[in-house]
Amino acid sequence: MKKIGIILASILLVLTINSMYFFFGMTKVSFIEWLVFNACGPTNIAYIVGFVVYMVTKNRTALHVSILPLFFFGGLGIYFFPWSGNNIIAQICHIFMVLNMLWVLVETFSKADFKAATIGLLIGVFVFSPFITFQQTYTISHPEAFKRIQGFSIEDFQNKLNINIE
Repeated sequence: MKKIGIILASILLVLTINSMYFFFGMTKVSFIEWLVFNACGPTNIAYIVGFVVYMVTKNRTALHVSILPLFFFGGLGIYFFPWSGNNIIAQICHIFMVLNMLWVLVETFSKADFKAATIGLLIGVFVFSPFITFQQTYTISHPEAFKRIQGFSIEDFQNKLNINIE
């Protein structure tokens, strides 16, 4: 089971490095733009750090800290992002984010370590809820930058949710 986790985390690391190259090298975004318009990158880094901590210390709490953003950005990204153009690469990353999250859940249930899961999830809520709020607020208040960098508009997301933000 650990070999599968290592393979999934390694693939996620390669995809994260690729996305950092795309955002910093090809689109020349600022750090803040990368942080908010490629929130998968910081999320993946947090997961990979937690995974390494788990592999070294065997403490599963670190694995669960990034579950909330993995689900929010990875799981929901599969639904919201288009399945065309450069976004195909983003979608592959989203799929591996979900696969890593599922691996953590399987690992948790196989070891029945629900205390570590609960503590990690609570820490993740306190750490990542402000980040998600900042990311969403910044994205909505900078729609022109979002469209320039991502290649589609924030209204596309809103239309999928059937909401109107004024």
